[in-house]
Amino acid sequence: MNTTQIKCFMAVAETLNFTKAAEQLFISQPGLSRQIVSLERELNTLLFIRDKHQVKLTPAAAVLYKELEGFHTRYEEVLHKVRRVGQGYSGSLTLGTLGGQYMREELADKLFRFMNDNPQIDINIKQGSFKDLRNWLETGDIDIAISLNFDVAGMKDVISVDYIQEPPVFAVSKRTKLGQKKKITVEDLKDDTIILISPDDSPAGCEYTSAFLRANGLDLTSVRYAPNLATAIVWIEAGQGVGVINQSSNIFNKSSVRILDEIRLAENGGCSICFTWKSENYNPAIPMWVNEE
Repeated sequence: MNTTQIKCFMAVAETLNFTKAAEQLFISQPGLSRQIVSLERELNTLLFIRDKHQVKLTPAAAVLYKELEGFHTRYEEVLHKVRRVGQGYSGSLTLGTLGGQYMREELADKLFRFMNDNPQIDINIKQGSFKDLRNWLETGDIDIAISLNFDVAGMKDVISVDYIQEPPVFAVSKRTKLGQKKKITVEDLKDDTIILISPDDSPAGCEYTSAFLRANGLDLTSVRYAPNLATAIVWIEAGQGVGVINQSSNIFNKSSVRILDEIRLAENGGCSICFTWKSENYNPAIPMWVNEE
């Protein structure tokens, strides 16, 4: 028994009229009759009693109709759902975000548009460290990592698209003597502790930041490694040293933190928020998210 036979049987059983059933299914009446005959042969059972005036269900057909009625409806619902997921109209999308980062207005606007344009797609958020996001991509726990481009640059079998450029800046707590100085230069930073992301959490991030600091004349004689970005940001705010942050860091606009805009910085390559996903992840919602304008 195939789906075409089921549809033909249900149409005739409900209309008790082969002509109306054929019109309902947009097929010819002979074609409909062939499907019913084929089904009767397969079941070795007469399903309809036909004469010149009427069509009646046999007792066997009545049982079949009762059993198929709920199944047929559920089957159509399943097919509809599968098609919508396959076309990206429903399903889910899991985004991984960095701890210690807030959602920039541009990203919040993108999320707002996406969720309003695609209400059938459930958006899930997982927040973690650089290392967490890389691991979750590998295990499939997230579909897209919203991270910083330098951290994912060395990953294999991924696709990465830069979204927003965020040049790194120095940040220091206003609670410290350094943070209270009227004017701060690179020379003032050389005697302070530099806070870096641990190479265990982000080998590429640690190297990127170290190269950035060296490019700006700092020799890293006093370094304290934070286990993750969120911890590094807390240490900076707590006055434990000078750190390098991006504009999406939670402390970027805090009144207790001083952003050292007065220091002209040399960059070693751009820093950007990026979207990264595994190349073999075929979730249709991924291109919909990436291409959302």
